[in-house]
Amino acid sequence: MPTRRGWRRSCHLLRNQPLLTNRFTRALTVAHEWHAPQKRKGTETPYISHLLGVASIALEFGANEDQAIAALLHDALEDGPEFTAKDASQLRREIAEQFGEQVALMVEGATDAMPKAGEVKAPWAQRKADYLKVLVNKDADMLLVSASDKLHNARAILTDIMTTENQAGVAAFFERFSQGQEGTLQYYRRLVDTYRAAPATKGKPRLQALLNELDRTVTAIETASGVDADVVRNYPHLPNP
Repeated sequence: MPTRRGWRRSCHLLRNQPLLTNRFTRALTVAHEWHAPQKRKGTETPYISHLLGVASIALEFGANEDQAIAALLHDALEDGPEFTAKDASQLRREIAEQFGEQVALMVEGATDAMPKAGEVKAPWAQRKADYLKVLVNKDADMLLVSASDKLHNARAILTDIMTTENQAGVAAFFERFSQGQEGTLQYYRRLVDTYRAAPATKGKPRLQALLNELDRTVTAIETASGVDADVVRNYPHLPNP
């Protein structure tokens, strides 16, 4: 039976154990290497800012180290082939080898396309509709990573809308997206609805808090665009659920 002194020493060691180990540091290096030339759409902002932001959100809403690593690497399979000249399947193997199969599964769960190097992705509407169909059945780990990604994107959209100096107004901001204003708004509203319907969110207060924040942000984007959620749901860009 441990002595009082031994018990105190064990508690001290546990308190001082790093919450994020060198695995997270390695993942950060990998994310930077794989996305180094990439910029945020329509900006000069290095793409790594998004990956850091998604990992930060995931950690704020209760992510463990595996989930935080998956957040850093969540776009590797979709965008990595363009910037690394490696197929998505090869990048997935590297993620599994370096960080474990569970991390690779979470990254795959946040991905709507896994192209080969140099391959053109499927059309936007097809990819998003297919992703929404499978998203509702993802587990809580995958939903945390996916929703953290979408919240960071939604916050960036809202910030850009609220600070745009374009005299043409909000609609002009969405010209940077191939699906335009209506398609973008509809996708984010459908995402909120799908996350809400996912059985894996039940009994997960931190995950539900994340979804509440995403809902508030998407609603603010809709308000700034002069539409409400019901109008957005019925836009013609994505098929009815």
